[in-house]
Amino acid sequence: MTGATPHPRRRVTRFAAGATVTALLLVGCSEDVPQPAPEPSATAPLPVLDEDRIERILADVEETVDEADAALDPELLTDRLTGPALAMRQAEYRLSTASEGERTPTPLTTDSQVEVVAATDEWPRSLYVVSHVPDDANLPLLLVLTQEDARSQYKLWFWTTLLPGAQTPSTARPDAGSAQLAPDAEGLAATPQQTVARYADLLADPDGGGAALFAEDPFRTGYAEMISALRATVEVAGEVSESYGVREGSVSAMQTAEGGALVVGVIDGRLNLRRTVEGSTLEAGGDLGLLMEQDPRIDGEARAHYLIPVAFSVPPEGSDEQVAVLGATQVLANVGVSDRAPEDEEEDDGEG
Repeated sequence: MTGATPHPRRRVTRFAAGATVTALLLVGCSEDVPQPAPEPSATAPLPVLDEDRIERILADVEETVDEADAALDPELLTDRLTGPALAMRQAEYRLSTASEGERTPTPLTTDSQVEVVAATDEWPRSLYVVSHVPDDANLPLLLVLTQEDARSQYKLWFWTTLLPGAQTPSTARPDAGSAQLAPDAEGLAATPQQTVARYADLLADPDGGGAALFAEDPFRTGYAEMISALRATVEVAGEVSESYGVREGSVSAMQTAEGGALVVGVIDGRLNLRRTVEGSTLEAGGDLGLLMEQDPRIDGEARAHYLIPVAFSVPPEGSDEQVAVLGATQVLANVGVSDRAPEDEEEDDGEG
């Protein structure tokens, strides 16, 4: 047995991959929210909710969220949250617990400025709400509530933060109702499903072919800057890869007064951080490091999964306007770690 070889000086790379893009965007602003205008037609389906019932539903949802937030108990959410909204809030509770309360859940309020009520005879049914600015926040929210069937309660299904300067499109009055649109609805600049998918492609490749469909927005700009900075930080010790796709069943749309659509969807974003330089040290910081708990070091690979809820104003087909991004945020859902080190991989590659 030979004597131990002195270990080369280790290069330590620290980064904050969990930093939230929207933190860069939360500047004070006043949102201009156009009020619904068009009157109902004689043959259109009737709206599924009236003002009194909307008020009760929103109050019940906020009460449930407040109670669950106080206890950081995800089980308390299930009566009034579902789908992406439930997954996002559960993720925020995990992060709050891991940070010992330093990271608090997104402030939510159902105190509404504008309500967009579905006019439909089918299920599920949707209610879109533009909120006032929540306490301890700078920007309003877009909320989507759904009712799965006649026996179910309305539950909060989606939320995102409206971006500074976002102009929400005009929709039908609540007493008239708005048409719900399917994910593959045509007559638009892009179908709702295509809109979310093409935006996901742009997060992966900001200069990709779909860029012309969308107007510039601060979330995409900030996100690209975050990824670029992350790559620059990690490159001395490893590499970053990313992928994006539309979360299954997460696309919803409501028709606007001008024949366009208010579209929402959730993108699954996945970042893989891999140590490739033998003798280096790669350490995760920020939210990602918190969810790695005891040891933020990455010996092999860390896989971060983000939920990215986005809202769009999609113009009708033939319009000269681009798709506008109304709101976007991101929530770190979970982190997985592999201890497979680069020197181990080299040994494996030589076997056989």
